[in-house]
Amino acid sequence: MTVEGSQSSGGSIDLGTFSALLEQGKIQDAKILLRTKPITDIAGVWKSILVLRTKNKLIDNDSIYWDTVDTCFGSRNLEDCADQTPGCVDSHQLNYDLDTESKAQVCRLVTCIAYMSPDVPYCPLLYPSAALLRKFLSEAECFGFLSCLVSPSPGLTFFTQSRRSWDITCRALKPLALKYIKKHISELERSFGRDKVNSGLTGWIWWIFKYLPVRLITRIFTSFLLEGHKVLYRTGLAILKLFSKEIFKPGTNLSGSLASQIQIFCSNLAIPEEEFIRVGFKIQRFSKSDLAKIMVKLEMEVKAQNSIKIEDGGRRRSNQELLNSETVEDLVAVSDNLSYKQLVKIWNLIPERITMITPKLVYSSNDHGTSLQTFFNKTEKYEPTILVIKSYEGDVFGAYCSTTWACRNEKDDRGMRQTYFGTGETFLFKLDGDKVLKYPWVGENKEIEGRGNRAEQLYMSGDTTMITVGGGDGTGLYLDENLEFGRTEPCLTFNNPPLASDKNFTVSLIEVFGFNNLDD
Repeated sequence: MTVEGSQSSGGSIDLGTFSALLEQGKIQDAKILLRTKPITDIAGVWKSILVLRTKNKLIDNDSIYWDTVDTCFGSRNLEDCADQTPGCVDSHQLNYDLDTESKAQVCRLVTCIAYMSPDVPYCPLLYPSAALLRKFLSEAECFGFLSCLVSPSPGLTFFTQSRRSWDITCRALKPLALKYIKKHISELERSFGRDKVNSGLTGWIWWIFKYLPVRLITRIFTSFLLEGHKVLYRTGLAILKLFSKEIFKPGTNLSGSLASQIQIFCSNLAIPEEEFIRVGFKIQRFSKSDLAKIMVKLEMEVKAQNSIKIEDGGRRRSNQELLNSETVEDLVAVSDNLSYKQLVKIWNLIPERITMITPKLVYSSNDHGTSLQTFFNKTEKYEPTILVIKSYEGDVFGAYCSTTWACRNEKDDRGMRQTYFGTGETFLFKLDGDKVLKYPWVGENKEIEGRGNRAEQLYMSGDTTMITVGGGDGTGLYLDENLEFGRTEPCLTFNNPPLASDKNFTVSLIEVFGFNNLDD
């Protein structure tokens, strides 16, 4: 699909056209415009994106920012801010030719964001993003934008916010390269060795933010502000692909490490800006779901290796500590299924980034009845959700549902309603006393390059007659249209045993805990 005036010829982006696309909800058209045409009014484009991000929210960023400055520093004197940065940023404090005053303002900005976001212990991209924003926007506008990036709308990711998440991001380019540009990564491994390629690729984020020309960084960052972190992975793959083509030309000297040669390649980039952007966005079948699967697998690997410790005051910070005790007590008070210990143990199983969000009991069959339509009405505006079931035999079990139940109504590329939806973060669980047994997606333990068996990706399904979680040679968890009877069997998606003592069970109680409210 091409929007009017979206080709690379014919000048730069018209701000009025771009803003109108965002106002009309034509986000895909706006994305194409950013990908295919240069930008002259960068500040105007960024402000239009900020309006989109804060839509329907009455926020006085100017007042909030300066009140926060007063709280953090006791004055608005820039001398008090120079060279002072919070612990959540690292040594990559890139300033992009800012003057001394602007650098101090960036330090003040990131300090205020860290103060307002105490649950973000590690965010290396915060400082360079603040510096890029400050080149074109006022301090208060930068503060508003950074606030949106730290706490984005559901479905979008911009910053990693812990050391574990950062480690996963650094590792993610290699499996993506094996999937989408395997020929190029194989050539690099033959020339430099697999271990050196693996280590050399972990710094890929800084190829973009540190070594590319600032003009190109700004262009990439603009698409990042609209589309999220997927843009950065596309850019990393584009760098690898173009570097591979360049490095293997006849007569090229391959001396030096892979990392240093990529840095030199990026710093002296001779490829036109439009060509570089085109290569990144031309990568076919680069899907959000495939990226999610890779991230899930890497997260499991990091947890298994226990290679990253999230430090907070010199000690390990667990999901249990991120769950406020008052929040737990509030949930236990309204839950007829879960004890305090059980809720905390389930909490320790869910993705770390979700633990930053306060959950809410959004559906209870005791309070809302046993209509499947009511179940959907109450739960589908939340993502993710935790489904907890208690049978008349006293078994307690359920599922972490990574995707909103509203996806049951979405259609695929052929216009057909999609039968199954969700991601590999979905899992089943059952309670055994105070223990919680987790049955994750089987793809977590398989090679990331392969797409796997379709039966192993039957995460969630729902219609007017039932809901299911997990499938293939059996149904992991099934509930009928009256939410009265259910079935649980071993299935290929989760490789689970039956979750209840009797595979055909009668429902005593159903509860659903929701996290992100998609209507907010």
